Amino acid sequence: MHKCWRWTVAAIVMVAACTSLFVIPAAESQEPAHPKLVVMVVFDQMRGDYPKKWQPLFGDGGFKRLQTDGAWFTNCHYPYAYTLTAPGHTSLSTGTTPSQHGIIANDWYDRATAESVTSVSPPPEAKTKGVGPYRRKAESVGDVLLRVLMGKGRVASLSIKDRAAILMAALRANLCYWFNTQTGNFGTSAYYRPDPHPWVTKFNKLQFADQWLDKSWDRFDNKVDYAKYSGPDDFISEGTGYLQGQTFPHPFKLGVAKDAKKSKKNYYDAVTNSPMGNELLLQFAKTAIVSEKLGQGDTVDLLCLSFSSNDTIGHCWGPDSQEVLDVTLRSDALIKDLLDFLDAKVGKGNYYVALSADHGVCPLPEFAKGKSAYDDATKIVADAGRIEPEILTTQAEAFLNQQFLADGKKAPWFEEPRKGNPWVYLNRATLKELKLPQADVERALAGWFNKQSGIEHAFTRTELMNPRNEEAKEQHPLFESVKRSFYPSASGDVMVIIKPYHLFSPATLTKNPDKLTSYRTTHGTPHPYDTHVPLMVMGPRIVPGVRDQRVTPQTMASILAEALGVPPPTSAAYPAPPGLFKK
Repeated sequence: MHKCWRWTVAAIVMVAACTSLFVIPAAESQEPAHPKLVVMVVFDQMRGDYPKKWQPLFGDGGFKRLQTDGAWFTNCHYPYAYTLTAPGHTSLSTGTTPSQHGIIANDWYDRATAESVTSVSPPPEAKTKGVGPYRRKAESVGDVLLRVLMGKGRVASLSIKDRAAILMAALRANLCYWFNTQTGNFGTSAYYRPDPHPWVTKFNKLQFADQWLDKSWDRFDNKVDYAKYSGPDDFISEGTGYLQGQTFPHPFKLGVAKDAKKSKKNYYDAVTNSPMGNELLLQFAKTAIVSEKLGQGDTVDLLCLSFSSNDTIGHCWGPDSQEVLDVTLRSDALIKDLLDFLDAKVGKGNYYVALSADHGVCPLPEFAKGKSAYDDATKIVADAGRIEPEILTTQAEAFLNQQFLADGKKAPWFEEPRKGNPWVYLNRATLKELKLPQADVERALAGWFNKQSGIEHAFTRTELMNPRNEEAKEQHPLFESVKRSFYPSASGDVMVIIKPYHLFSPATLTKNPDKLTSYRTTHGTPHPYDTHVPLMVMGPRIVPGVRDQRVTPQTMASILAEALGVPPPTSAAYPAPPGLFKK
């Protein structure tokens, strides 16, 4: 394979300078009684079919090594409905669903404070501490490690995204860092420590993130027929990223803003919206392993890595794009690089690696129509499209005005109308003023949604709060998965599930290429293309082989706990698959 970009001599010198600051001897290659390091790898938005359909294109030592030397679960699906980054990372680390750990989405409406909050934003009393895992209600496997070993083992969590790093980590993680596209640096928050570790400051001063400026992202392997294994390079509804263009090669440019910082931010956004974001995180992770001597102590350490660039690329160009194929090929090479590094620094047989993803992704509707269905190749996708987001806001309010008010009157029916968010939060003050039972309004609104084009089904809070709602279970097969995404204090009053191969997105998207340039498709449904993710585990006690039985990604927490030699998290509901570990 031929890499289509080259580091400059200066960049190579910077890499050498950084790693040489922390040289340690290579570890002996012998199997220990207990592992020294357990590594959880998450590829944000790596769909479960990628490792199989593109396996012939992979090199040796990356995904193929995990697939042959380790256990590969090919039929791994999330069991809940709202498949997003924050719930996915939290579910992997806690072993349970949003209905238990409380992270229902990346952001939501908080009725207690009457404001929109993110999954990692602090409550009012902790504003000065910055972002952190305040809203997670279940312990992670990292929490268990620190509790059982009384702080002797260490937990490190690294990502491009703050929510990914934070929600994988222990509440008191020793290291928790993410990338800041405003500054081009890795940083943390005061929740974890007042200032970055000295080695992080040294890393940032070397400005690794600047090495691709005025260069381009081109195809990883010119010998591969990209169109044969994916789709055309110029499909009509693909995005253009951050001044990156729709087709290869994709340049890395400064923005056009007069403000130098805003102009540089466009470049950093473009880096994260390319495979180079993953390369940057890997270099940072290597530096962390060497600097902190992870896997070199008397007890076991846990390292959590989340590679975010696969997600931003998938949103922009779609899962059938040449860009997603390219980042997957590069991810394969990245895994080889990581495993080779762990072999050298920690030692073969001294570590475990468990790999999965936080969610999949929907094909571009324009691409999917007329092709084989994701989960059944014998069926052709006849119905696919984009649903105007106003159906959840102005159109829904117009229905409620007509249904419950007379003479053309209007009322503020929603506390926070948000385009594209499947949870609808009714304005309870309005319901009280109009003396309307909430259950009646929920039922009426859900009934209206169920009649709209592109809508699969709408579920109400009243239904989801009923623990023995046998009628609702029989009414729709998605009831249980929606219920697993429901957390009463955070969720809304009606949840709208769209039909397969549909998106909440302006229907005019393809006619205006200047709009939503980095966001052309998404995820967040209980449909197979969103729930299906890979699960691979490799380590000294793992029984290798391909396994086709249905499993959930949440089993990751129990697998990691077994590898670490600690109990699973208290809320973990999915044990390690039988026969995975040698007795």
